[in-house]
Amino acid sequence: MTFDFLFSFRPLEQSVVCKACRQKFEKIDFKTSCPGCGRQMSEKTICEDCKRWEKAGYELLFNQALYKYDENMKAYVTRYKFMGDYRYRLIFANEFQEKVAEFQKQGYAIVPIPVDRETFEKTRGFNQVLGWLGKIDCENYLVMRQNKGRLKQSHKDRAMRMKTKQPFEYVGPNNLSDKKILLVDDIYTTGRTLYHAKTLLEDAGAKFVTSVTLAR
Repeated sequence: MTFDFLFSFRPLEQSVVCKACRQKFEKIDFKTSCPGCGRQMSEKTICEDCKRWEKAGYELLFNQALYKYDENMKAYVTRYKFMGDYRYRLIFANEFQEKVAEFQKQGYAIVPIPVDRETFEKTRGFNQVLGWLGKIDCENYLVMRQNKGRLKQSHKDRAMRMKTKQPFEYVGPNNLSDKKILLVDDIYTTGRTLYHAKTLLEDAGAKFVTSVTLAR
């Protein structure tokens, strides 16, 4: 325990993983990440993926990601999201909530990416993003269009992901009245899911839409 921590008056938190395991996850340095998607770069510059989104006519999301989506993060996501071990939410919950709270203090409405009903009811039983968010107030402006037996994003390659049709329906207020929206999701892979959500929210009147993800 350092003097800086003592005088910060922050509560003492008990880690749910040992230091050795925690250090296996590689944090993204915001100072040298792509401003558009949060990908770790050697310098702060727009990556090729984001250049393609701009070329397609999209305003960038300016996503902020906390960790690199490497083999260790993939193993974590498999255990938490795909195998449904709900306890694993605790590993990143505090850190994730702190990041989202920064936007909440700036007046952003927090909108999690939804889980389709089939996954929720028959497979996982929870929304992995809500598991990290804990008691943070969220707005359920989006729902997943029901498409029984649909091929999940995790089973698609990049080309298939990019061709994915709009998977969401907007069910929020008739007019978002120039609100600022923070989309929250687990992984930024191609950005296709988040840009679909961004389009619907902007069509509903949102002033600005950005996002936070655990990994990129």
